[in-house]
Amino acid sequence: MNLIVFMTSSGTYLAMLLLSQPVAPQRDCVFTLHPGMTSAAFESREGQIVFPDRPTEYRCTYTERKDGAEIAFTNQNDWHFEVRVARGNKGSWTASKGDERVSGHALYPED
Repeated sequence: MNLIVFMTSSGTYLAMLLLSQPVAPQRDCVFTLHPGMTSAAFESREGQIVFPDRPTEYRCTYTERKDGAEIAFTNQNDWHFEVRVARGNKGSWTASKGDERVSGHALYPED
């Protein structure tokens, strides 16, 4: 798994999370704009959290499980992201900071 598509809670494309290779428990990841993202999604609360000010590479944990994969990292603005994608290639992402929580859909596009 080297690419995960992030969508808003309403299903609008937001970002792509790119993961370094080789697959290992500790990897690097970076967000990039999804080509289908709208300006409204970019300016949404989800967009402000995913793209706080500039592209930044993050150290992330990657755990492969029987039922899918989990990825976790913290961005430069201290939002902690947790991504879960099932074997069926669909899942969710959650970002939390203090008492605030934002979430959306995640998708692993097959090669």
